[in-house]
Amino acid sequence: MTNEAIIELKNIDVTFHNKGQTVNAVKDVSLTVNRGDIYGVVGYSGAGKSTLVRVINRLQPPTAGTVVVNGQDILHLTPRKLRAARTKIGMIFQHFNLMDARTIADNVGYPLRFRLSKKNRQEKVAHLLDLVGLSEKANDYPAQLSGGQKQRVAIARALANDPEILISDEATSALDPKTTSSILELLKRLNKELGLTVVLITHEMEAVKEICNKVAVMESGEIIERGDLVSIFSQPKKPLTQDFINTATQINQALEKIYKQASALNLSDHQQLVQLQYVGASTDAPLITELYKRYDVVSNILYGNVEILQDTPLGNLIVVMSGEPDKLQDAWQYCQDAGIKITHLKPTDSEVA
Repeated sequence: MTNEAIIELKNIDVTFHNKGQTVNAVKDVSLTVNRGDIYGVVGYSGAGKSTLVRVINRLQPPTAGTVVVNGQDILHLTPRKLRAARTKIGMIFQHFNLMDARTIADNVGYPLRFRLSKKNRQEKVAHLLDLVGLSEKANDYPAQLSGGQKQRVAIARALANDPEILISDEATSALDPKTTSSILELLKRLNKELGLTVVLITHEMEAVKEICNKVAVMESGEIIERGDLVSIFSQPKKPLTQDFINTATQINQALEKIYKQASALNLSDHQQLVQLQYVGASTDAPLITELYKRYDVVSNILYGNVEILQDTPLGNLIVVMSGEPDKLQDAWQYCQDAGIKITHLKPTDSEVA
């Protein structure tokens, strides 16, 4: 990764007019993607993320704003120069968009049909299929492939023109978890080996967690939060971001089960259900032992999880802390001083039911 911007979107608006209705799909969004980033744009359906990303190669002209890609003002290029610029921006989609009547090799070579000789095209296609692990499928047809294999073909085709940017628009949404993981690993490898800048559009924070180094969260056409992956996961500022993270780290599922446990619900005045979140060096500290030794506070661990994000450990514990009220206060202060975020958890009546 570098600090050189390869994509700069400034004050982007996209407004649609349909049957007397005005829809503000993107509202005054600015976004900078640096060369070599794997930048995740996450949001629920209708958040405006796909509309925003199509502005990058002018598939969707913005109503207002500026778009600079690779140092070029995309909005003011002639048609010929725009076509040339688009060859450096590959795209893959949820439904693969393969041509069923063409072989896998022909699908991959399609963007090269007027650019290379037959021999050079065959060599390029063979190289691309090897890159995505499908050399043996060159003469097969899309109907003979699994969903994951089809997406690998789509990736190979997107790489045919040696793009510098690859846009993945919900490309793993139709795939099962294991296949999704393999596709994400492929994108991560291509980013590293080819120096490819990847923009990952998704509604799944799990995908962002796996490979992205930066993330922007969109809601109702706006970016509500952005930053590097570790900062966003360790210090989310918006409830929607926290919701995405809780789902990706399976905290929501854990809490749902915990709230149904009598031991977590029928708490005395000397007990508290808390979530402890810690990042980096804090994960190495023998926290539970220290709390007992220093404050005679006993911590019953109900759930524990450590994620490794960008080589940085990020931990979550859900515990019942037991001790004298003043000692509990001291224990919580100790945690905060150690850089550990504490959230006091109280199930609602609906969660208990």
